[in-house]
Amino acid sequence: MMNRVKAPRWDDVEIGESVELRRNGRTAFAGLVDARTDDGDIVWVTAAAGVRRLFHIADGFDLAGSPA
Repeated sequence: MMNRVKAPRWDDVEIGESVELRRNGRTAFAGLVDARTDDGDIVWVTAAAGVRRLFHIADGFDLAGSPA
């Protein structure tokens, strides 16, 4: 029997939500979601300093809500 790994899903993140993108247990980027594709494969996150970055679900980041 093969073990199935649950695919990550970003389609439940809401615009305006405060999030952290983590890799290897460390926060790499944090900010507010300002846009995402309908399927959740891509999110755009803007940090407090105004820096905006695009992240794709296959980039290897874990996306988690962060405290406001």
